[in-house]
Amino acid sequence: MRGLLVIFLIIIPLYYADAKPRVIVFTDINIGGGDPDDRQSLVHLLWYADELDIAGIIPYRWNKSSLEACRLAANAYAADFHAFGFGSKGYPNPEQVSQLFATSAEDARARFSAAIQSSSENDPLYVLAWGNMVLIAELMLEEIDLLPNIRLISIGTGLKYGPEDEVPGEACDVPNWNGGGRKRVYENEAFAGLWWLEINWTYNGMFSGNGPTEMFELLSTYGKMGDHIKFVTKDHDWAQYFRVGDTPSVLYLIDPRNNLDDPTQSSWAGKFKQPFPEERPNYFTDDNGQIQWDYQNPCRTWHNLVPMYAYNKSTLERERPEMYSSLLEKLQKTYTTPSPSQTP
Repeated sequence: MRGLLVIFLIIIPLYYADAKPRVIVFTDINIGGGDPDDRQSLVHLLWYADELDIAGIIPYRWNKSSLEACRLAANAYAADFHAFGFGSKGYPNPEQVSQLFATSAEDARARFSAAIQSSSENDPLYVLAWGNMVLIAELMLEEIDLLPNIRLISIGTGLKYGPEDEVPGEACDVPNWNGGGRKRVYENEAFAGLWWLEINWTYNGMFSGNGPTEMFELLSTYGKMGDHIKFVTKDHDWAQYFRVGDTPSVLYLIDPRNNLDDPTQSSWAGKFKQPFPEERPNYFTDDNGQIQWDYQNPCRTWHNLVPMYAYNKSTLERERPEMYSSLLEKLQKTYTTPSPSQTP
């Protein structure tokens, strides 16, 4: 009996250590407008479908060709799956992938409810926000009793900083793209205990320097999915690089060194801070290093905007080479043609 107990105690930790993070993605992906980074980010997500347990993908801009954008990515996935034997490498089959996409708000509600109910505090559902958070706020309120089962990772916080904001102080009142939905979550006391990683300006570390352009060319050589990375930017002259601005939410989950319980440690997604340990014990956002920054009211320290922005994105920039190297190594292994005996 003692021997069985020892085996049990060994196996259980190993099971949880090897468990794939469960994710559901809310994206404003579309065709013919907006930012192609959502379409690139979807390809990147599917490249890691062997390392993640994807419970659903919610393309909530139903009237913006969002489902068509998802279908095109799924077609590229299916082509590579068959050409390179993804099935023997731990990837879900194309039929499973094509069924991940919600087709309506009602469908999204049902998928979210099922995913959160099958999760727990020890095996949480990671809700990835790639755009406006209005629907996420609504669905979380409907499942408020199961809130401990959720870990929210969003891109962009309340205030915007971009190329047009050259002079610190001029844009302190400009909300970012998910400002409305973000406000519904941030200002609602019901969500005060929510585990929430809010990746603010740090995500801009995906865009800087020559690395994204070089990766754009390298990735485009990997099958139909790689070709899709380049195809989605054909109408966007300004986006001819590996943009993937929403991808840091995924990077946090797939970094093999990362302790998923502690965003304050550096990871491929950057470095983060717990600014309100008493009021919001499970809330994390961009680290300020040695820079004076008022997290409660950023406008009070807006004169430090430029160094704060630069430091935030630098915490991802310095991790980016390792992330790029790991992705390329993964693709080199994935895009090898299997022998007939290996083909499922």
